Amino acid sequence: PQLEKNIKILTIWAEDNDNGMLLNKICEDYQKNVNPNFTWEYEMVASDNLQQKIATLAASNDLPDMFFLNPYAQVQQFAATDRIVDLSEEGFATKIYDSVKDACSYDGKIYAYPMAVEMLGVYYNQELFEKAGITEVPKTFSQMKEVCEKLQASGITPFAATYKETWTLNHLFSCLQGAAVGDYESWVADMNAGKGSFRNDNSSLEFEFMDMMKENSGGNYMDADSTSGFNAFASGEAAMIVTGEFSLLNAQSINPDLQVGLFGVPLTENEEDAKLDVDVGICIAVNQNTPHLDAVREVLNYLSDNTDENGWMHYSADSMGAAPPAMDFTMSTEYQYFEDYKNYMSNNQTKPWVYSQLESGAGDMIGPVIQGYFAGTTDMDTTLDQLDSKFSELLE
Repeated sequence: PQLEKNIKILTIWAEDNDNGMLLNKICEDYQKNVNPNFTWEYEMVASDNLQQKIATLAASNDLPDMFFLNPYAQVQQFAATDRIVDLSEEGFATKIYDSVKDACSYDGKIYAYPMAVEMLGVYYNQELFEKAGITEVPKTFSQMKEVCEKLQASGITPFAATYKETWTLNHLFSCLQGAAVGDYESWVADMNAGKGSFRNDNSSLEFEFMDMMKENSGGNYMDADSTSGFNAFASGEAAMIVTGEFSLLNAQSINPDLQVGLFGVPLTENEEDAKLDVDVGICIAVNQNTPHLDAVREVLNYLSDNTDENGWMHYSADSMGAAPPAMDFTMSTEYQYFEDYKNYMSNNQTKPWVYSQLESGAGDMIGPVIQGYFAGTTDMDTTLDQLDSKFSELLE
């Protein structure tokens, strides 16, 4: 039967409106090939405001039929409070990688659909590296400093800045903190139990790395938001950017010949520590009180169809900057950064996004505190004290 339902989805708004164009394309395809009587109504919210928007809607019991949640803690929180549907019996549950199930599960059951697997690290312009005489990617902090020196000597700005927005600093700090603490699983467990600290034996290395970025991000770096930073990297104004693959979504329209590689953030002098941060970036959950559960299931089946060459995954996963799905999928992508990602995966040189595993709401406090350090309003000790105190308040 052709369901005549109006499904409401709350999603993230991208400043360049790429998400909006993608969703429009998907809606057209869905109505043409799946259900002509279907209406897919979506509201887009800026990424920095998404969690506050969800909290407000949850408090007023006005959540949409489907909505984005952060993996791990936030999915667990909504599942524990009986706000989202148990999706363990849906078709996608048997398709997704075992390695991503923890990100969308609670009490042994799957409560959300992992949209994609995303990769955080240092993306670099291969042509600019070659111009500066850099023949190998850095695997240690001292090698990273040498790379910056060579780029500066060649008149090239090393890093594209994105520090005006706090979510980008969540990602950066997660990469640094995960490497600094080493045993991140024990650290996350201690933090969420209220007996851990952001301060660790390698904290000074984290702040030294951030200092290096500040020194090599050009002038007025605090004025640069994610869009300007992504565009600066794509246009060749800067050689590197610490971010995820999503930063490349507009790259080909800006520079069709851009050649991009990827390496893990090198925090220490141990090459083994320079891992790539790979994890589920966002999940889709279903409102426990939706009156359109059958229609929502139809949407989930569409989103998780990894055999349709013209479906969701074709639009969302088969281009530069696209995040690969959390299940097997044949992709035509042949970019160097994606080859680098596959090498890190095959060599087991990855770690999760540790901030996502902290108590729900941690991402809302980490970014702003780190932003204060980048802006020069706090020093290392003050920053770490603020992180600990604000996280303690969050737990309370």
